[in-house]
Amino acid sequence: MSRKRPTVADIRALKDKYQFTMIRVETLDELEAAERAGVDMVSVPPEIMVLPHFREVAPSLFAVPGVNFFEVGMADDFVRWAFALYKASADAVYCSASLATVERLSDEAIPVIGHVGLIPSRATWTDG
Repeated sequence: MSRKRPTVADIRALKDKYQFTMIRVETLDELEAAERAGVDMVSVPPEIMVLPHFREVAPSLFAVPGVNFFEVGMADDFVRWAFALYKASADAVYCSASLATVERLSDEAIPVIGHVGLIPSRATWTDG
């Protein structure tokens, strides 16, 4: 039996009613295992997200590609990066850049997940 991939609207509607499962996958084999295990969401490297057969392997997974902010660049770079991934069937993008960059993505109607708490790449800013 196939599952329906959640949408942003589904996730919002189920806030405080359902706890979604999410893991980071690094390979197509891990992606396939997550799909078979019934995981709801995956964090994926962008290079996997853009593979033409990504959705054949993971039809029901809410997919969130992400990298560290310094690998993408400034806000305009993030918007271009995000649109390319959204076009490749990403459901949202992860952004560890500034709040202004997260807001810019949101202003462009790109579903975006920010980071709350310590960002390892910024650990020295807060004394580790």
